[in-house]
Amino acid sequence: MSDRIFIRGIQVHAYHGVFEEEHRLGQKFFFDVDYWVQAQPYAQADDFSGAVSYTDVHDAVVEIAKGPRINLIEALAEQIAQKLLSSFPTIEQVRVEVHKPGAPIAGVFSDVGVEILRRRAGT
Repeated sequence: MSDRIFIRGIQVHAYHGVFEEEHRLGQKFFFDVDYWVQAQPYAQADDFSGAVSYTDVHDAVVEIAKGPRINLIEALAEQIAQKLLSSFPTIEQVRVEVHKPGAPIAGVFSDVGVEILRRRAGT
């Protein structure tokens, strides 16, 4: 049985989107990340050496978010998920939400986003 660890509300000003003004001005993006690991062995031993660092996960999300411009938030979420799975071998599964509350929509809304769930091959 896996355990879920999460980080909520990672905020990054970035330049993703399909419209020129999004590339020029940028906007706030928010990220929620859940990742599943076998935490029991290091939790019972109270030994950080087996844990996936929250800081390292946060920094990986920010690195992708601040990286080269991506048109679709779906692609942004996919890149983050793949980065986490490839960088942290003990992560079995990851859920990434990308929130784009400033999306260029002519209307009243509170948020636009995407959620993806990816598993490590073989789990």
